Amino acid sequence: MIRPVKTENLAIGMFIKLGEQAHLLPLFEEEFKISTEKQIVNIQDKGIAIVDVDVEQSDVDVPEPEFNTVDTVAAGLRAAIEDPNLPPKEKASAVYNHSLKMMEAIISEPTADNILSGKKMIHEVVEVILQDDETAGFLTQITSHDYYTYTHSVNVGMLGVLLAKAAFKNSSDHDLDELGSGFFLHDLGKCEVPNYLINKPGRLTDEEWEQMRMHPTFGERILADNGQLTPDIKVIVLQHHERWNGAGYPLGLEKADIHLYARICSIADVYDALTSTRAYKESLSTFEALSLMKKEMLNHFEQDLFQLFVGLFR
Repeated sequence: MIRPVKTENLAIGMFIKLGEQAHLLPLFEEEFKISTEKQIVNIQDKGIAIVDVDVEQSDVDVPEPEFNTVDTVAAGLRAAIEDPNLPPKEKASAVYNHSLKMMEAIISEPTADNILSGKKMIHEVVEVILQDDETAGFLTQITSHDYYTYTHSVNVGMLGVLLAKAAFKNSSDHDLDELGSGFFLHDLGKCEVPNYLINKPGRLTDEEWEQMRMHPTFGERILADNGQLTPDIKVIVLQHHERWNGAGYPLGLEKADIHLYARICSIADVYDALTSTRAYKESLSTFEALSLMKKEMLNHFEQDLFQLFVGLFR
């Protein structure tokens, strides 16, 4: 019997099957029994979130999968938001951690029910960011630097809403709830991209790159098939990799042809990629990432929005 196990729950004595992820660990066999803690650390350091474990060949008990459902996470989020005695820093941490569990559940099983329940949770998170400046201020300080699709989605979601809040201030012309949903769900299509491509060290082949570039289209289709694709979410999901100078994908749009909401998401997306640890690079500090974006990538972004984004960290 094969069970998926989160790498954070691996233990000595488990017999794992790396499959397509084996190339991330060239010194390891594709199938082997864990004998040291160092092996577990090496697996985790490569950004591998889940591996298959052979129950019969393992010397220790292998836990049943315990992936969160969105509905079970929602109650905890709501309790944290409504707790009047929870200090802002702790509330920000609770909101962030519940959001991680929510996105992990959605990406693991992107059903109509999970996406709809997730959007309702995202709307509650957006309200915290809009209404509670003190709690919102801590959110830029606690984003995880581990790169999984669900952590990246939450980081971009939080930063996107914070930037939209700064850009639109008290304007009633923009639906921040829907924008928040778009920012959090911008990379949903990566659930159809093999994990080994997302975390592959080194350059992707032309064929692999073409597959990776399909994730905006995959995301649009998943949301449309589940009845959750609104116009605001659509432009964010489809255009978040477009660049101000026309060098992005999938359509090669430039400047004002890129929707304003996608321009916001693009900045948050690139920043989080730079400040996250990947299989092929170390993370940059906030200062290093913003400096790199200004010196080497400024033609990728709308300058006024980028300056607002920098202001979030002052």
